[in-house]
Parts: sequence; structure tokens; C-alpha cells
Amino acid sequence: MHRRSLALVAGITAGSLATGAGLYSSYALMTPVPAVAGHVIERAIIATPVETVALPGYGASAIGPVDERGAVYAGVDVDTARPIASITKLVTALVVLDRSPIAAGESGPTITLDAAAGALDEEYIARNGSYAPAREGLQLTQRQMIDLMLVWSANNYADTLAIWAFGSIEAYVEAAAEWIDREGLEELRVADATGFSPQSSGTPRALLDLARLAVANPVVADSAGLERIDVPGVGVFENRNTALGLDGVTGLKTGTTQEAGACLLFSGRTEVDGELVETVGVVLDADVHARAAADSRTLLTSVVDDYRSVELGTAGEVVARWRAAWGDEVELRIADDARELVWGEATSQTFVPTPALAPGGRAPEDPLMIVQLGDEQLDVPLEWSGRMGGPDVWWRLMRPLREWGILEEQVARRPIALRAVSVAASPPPAASR
Repeated sequence: MHRRSLALVAGITAGSLATGAGLYSSYALMTPVPAVAGHVIERAIIATPVETVALPGYGASAIGPVDERGAVYAGVDVDTARPIASITKLVTALVVLDRSPIAAGESGPTITLDAAAGALDEEYIARNGSYAPAREGLQLTQRQMIDLMLVWSANNYADTLAIWAFGSIEAYVEAAAEWIDREGLEELRVADATGFSPQSSGTPRALLDLARLAVANPVVADSAGLERIDVPGVGVFENRNTALGLDGVTGLKTGTTQEAGACLLFSGRTEVDGELVETVGVVLDADVHARAAADSRTLLTSVVDDYRSVELGTAGEVVARWRAAWGDEVELRIADDARELVWGEATSQTFVPTPALAPGGRAPEDPLMIVQLGDEQLDVPLEWSGRMGGPDVWWRLMRPLREWGILEEQVARRPIALRAVSVAASPPPAASR
């Protein structure tokens, strides 16, 4: 009887242990494994020095990037309208080309000067304005007239071209106002085709936007960048922009009247650390053109000197890491070397995505590191390394014992030390379920 009792007790105990082990295994294997949180690798802050821009000490001026409308790096009195003299002729060229477009390298239609056009040179001689010889019956192409107007600043050919395109100066002025409104140049006004009128005016900020439109037009940009033209029947002329070709100046237009002083709207192109830097700038109301040209070059050089090529990251650099308790590891790395050309003072802030990664799940596609550098937001492509595959059966079976404090935490996938505690005597706490 005693032996039967012992056997019965042993059977019950074994059955209980088997049942408990089965319940424990089911609990351990069915308990969801939480997603793994990532952490960002600390990165050094990028900081560039304060800019130093050599602005003229007279009149008004401004300079900015060619590819950002409305942007001004630095300037003086940038939002006050002033007479702009022959800078107005850039508007004339753009408005005429809007009405009668020609492609780069094309001459456009041939225009025959009538008696009125042939006499305009005498009119501007009397007004002490710049001109080029003209006579009734002379035939010139549209492009030749644009060159005479922009390179030599010939007032008579600016009027002739505007009248040819629109029928009269009054009609041209009306069309120019519509074009200005359409292009969003609210602070620019033209009262004639030449800029002889002091009512032809603009703010330095608006003039930078005009320069951007001129640079973007291949015919105007090419014409305004010519150092010399030879027009049969008229003559050979040097560009009045004496800054052209110096210190990166590529164009655009001079202007001088008593009311406006000496003015220069210019474009610049310079290479900095292997990257092309393009700018537009303006100097208004110098005493003579030589002063406007020299100060434009100094202004351009001082701005180019404030560009810095900064390293945002190198290919393969780890920016974030995920480490699972069971040993899996995932990293976010910079996909390719990333550099950026920055102007002036800027301090960086970096934002790296660290989504929780579910075991066995797919990581988000096309991750980006965002670098806020001054006013500019830059995207740096990232790529994943490794995989969050999920724990094996052994890790899952041991997980509750670790969480209940029965097993000592050890490095994942290594032997785990058991404490001297009976599993059967210590069932899982209710709170752990």
C-alpha cells in the first residue's frame, strides 16, 4: 500500500510538472516580442563663420544667389525704389523677346529702319545719350538690335526695337507693365524703353529678380556677356560694362543718368571647391561707372569668399543603431559621401529617423537624415545594414525566467546561470501575464 501511494504521488507530481511545463512553454512561446527601439549616434555640430560683405558706402546695393527668387545675401536700402537708367533696357529686351522669341544662336527677323528710326540717333545725340549710327533703309536683325541695346546701350536701337515689336513706345510701356505684373516684379516700373526717364525705377531686391530672369534667358544672357560686337553697317563696339570678365563677372547691364548716377546690374559665376557659384548683384548711384564697376567686383569677391564646402557625412558612417536583447543588430548608415556648399554663418541640427523595428518586420524604405543648416534643409540618403530577424526558441523559453528574476541577465545567446530556486515552487506571478 505504501509503495502504491508513493507511486501515485510520484505520478501526480510528474503529471503536474509536465502540465506546468507545457503551460509555461506555451506562455513563453506565445508572449509577443516587443519592437526594438533605436538610438541615434551623436554627431558633431557643423558651424560656419559669420559672413563679411564689402558693401559700397553710397547709394543702394544688393547681392544674392541666382537660383533663389527674392533672396538677398546682403544689401543697403534694398526695398527703396530708385531710378535705374539703362538697366531698363534689360526689361526692353525681355519684353520684346516675350512677344517675338528667338532661340540662342538665331538672328530673328530682319528689320528695316524707316525714316523715324533712322533719325533717332540724332535725337539722342542732342540729349547727350548713348547711341549707335542709324539711317533710313538700314537692315538689321532682331538679335543685332538686342546686342546694340545691351552691349553698347544704344538708346535709339532700344526705341526702334520696342516700336517694331509693339507699334509705339506707349504700347510698349503698357505691354512692359503687363509683363512686370505677370513676372511678379511689383517694385519695378518702366516709363520708357531706354531708362532715360527717371520714372523708370526699381528696388535693389526687384532688380536682383530682374537679373535672375535675364540670366535664365539664353539670348539676353549671351548678349549681355559679349565683350565686343561688330554690326555691319553700324560699327564695332566694346561692352560698356568694364567689370565684365573680371573676378567672375559675366554680365549684365550698365546705366548712367543724372538722376540715377552710375549703376551696374551684374551677374557672377565662380568655382568654389569644385562647385559652381552663381550670383546676381546691383550697385546704384555711384559717381562714375568706373567706381560702380570696381565696387561691384569687390562686392562679388567678398560674397564668394563667404562660401564654405562642409561635410554632412561620409559613406558608410553609422548614424543610428538598434540592438536586440537576443543579439540581432541593425544600423542606419549614410549611403554616399554628402557635402554641401553653404554661404555665411550657419549652425547645423541633425534629425535621424529611429522607428521601432518589429522582429521579422520590414524596415521603412528610403530613410533620410535631415540636416538643418542655417535656413536650408538638406536631405541625406541613408541605407539599412543588418536585419531584425527575431529571437530563437531558446531565448523565448528563457525570457519569462529572466523577467521574473529567476535567471541572471547575461549577454544574448550565451549560457544563462540558474539561481537556486525551484521552478515548481515558484509559479509565474499573476501580474506577469
